[in-house]
Amino acid sequence: MLSEVRLESSHDDDVQQQQEEQQQHWPKKSSSAESAIMPRVNKARAATLKRPRRKVVKRTIDSLPLTEEEAGDDTELLLGFSVKQRKSGHHLIRDPHRAPKVALAFFLLVCSIGGYQGFNDYWSNRAILSSSSSISNEADVSEEAFDLEHRETLLHVPTSETDISNIEDTPVVLFNENIEVPWQLSGLANVFEEPYDPEKNKLYLWTIPRCGSTSIRRIASHCLGLTMASEAGKGDVGGDSLQVVEGNGMKYVNVDMSNPNGIAHAKELGVGGWNKVDMVSSSYLYDGAGIFDPEHKGYMIAMFRHPIERAVSLFYNLKSNKAYAEQMVTLSTVEQYSRSSLVENNWMTRFLSNSLSGELTPEHEAIAKEVLRTKCIIGLLQEKAESMRRLEMLFDVKAEKSQRRYDCQEKLWYWDWPGKNRHEQVLEGSEAWNRLYEQNSFDIRLYEYARELFKAQGKLFQTSVTEE
Repeated sequence: MLSEVRLESSHDDDVQQQQEEQQQHWPKKSSSAESAIMPRVNKARAATLKRPRRKVVKRTIDSLPLTEEEAGDDTELLLGFSVKQRKSGHHLIRDPHRAPKVALAFFLLVCSIGGYQGFNDYWSNRAILSSSSSISNEADVSEEAFDLEHRETLLHVPTSETDISNIEDTPVVLFNENIEVPWQLSGLANVFEEPYDPEKNKLYLWTIPRCGSTSIRRIASHCLGLTMASEAGKGDVGGDSLQVVEGNGMKYVNVDMSNPNGIAHAKELGVGGWNKVDMVSSSYLYDGAGIFDPEHKGYMIAMFRHPIERAVSLFYNLKSNKAYAEQMVTLSTVEQYSRSSLVENNWMTRFLSNSLSGELTPEHEAIAKEVLRTKCIIGLLQEKAESMRRLEMLFDVKAEKSQRRYDCQEKLWYWDWPGKNRHEQVLEGSEAWNRLYEQNSFDIRLYEYARELFKAQGKLFQTSVTEE
């Protein structure tokens, strides 16, 4: 009985002790009046009360162990990497103390490399500019610099007076190598080294569409009475011998020079060495040059026009040509034409380099320029009067001199030329201009080179050809 009383007493003591401990940690219950007045304050205080965390080790970054012996079993540290990672240096970027230093070092490294590269490029460019002032038409670049988006930088177009005066003596250079004229053009005379001799040479008019070539043919045949080998004889082709045909106020040979097959036939008949032929005309430069031989070389002449102006003129000419009516019916503007498959792509460069298809390269451009420099007498549609004066010096060797001839020549050349059409010009910077420029970028650079050659060739025509 006594023992039961003692057990109950000890149990009551334990319960009272637990209640006292809870009262030390938790606030005492307030009266109903106090709860009604401040319910939100008590809830806020209760929310802020947190149980204390146990066994939490607070460390600073500097106090972290650096070796495995110092770390012991604690391999996962405060920053999320192990001792082995710290030891190997993989923690540097994740270390907030060291990350700014690493970033600064990396930034300085990039700046120093960029500065060195810029300094090196500056002095390299100065060296190139200084060398190009004394060497015209040269592009001193390495083969690694071959970039089709920057083709214009590979060939130098002379601009100074010294360059222009010596352009005929300066071979075209590409990748530090002189460009050679293709062997297929060996039948054409070198215009700066071989003066025109009517007894040995025949004038060879390389026909470029919409550049005045048709006017030159008309003047030579209708006004000067020269016998032509051109496409005029395609209706009379036949037989195994050459014949001179007279009709439509002109004299021509019974051959067709408008296509490779017709040219091959004319070559078989020996039209290049026939003494009754005064002038040969064809657009196919390489095929046409093949009809000549070392004893009877062709003397190449050509009329040039700005490629974009030529393209616009060709568009309006096609619009009025019944043969192209079906293809041109949907192309009412130059801009539409520039987007179509009918637009030409660097026509002159392709025919001069004998690359009628495929992608053009700086080598094709270099070949085209070297052919013009050595093999061609340049005429410019923009310089009609001077161009005709020079051509007259070549024509006069065989042509009769009469007032009728000069009247006919003036009419066809200045105010009633064949294929004449009036049209609006395309403004530079317009959408049509830009698209035509993209299609003729090689030809535009070639045209600028031809203009410089035109200036340099003036010395060839200071006196008559017969006096030379």
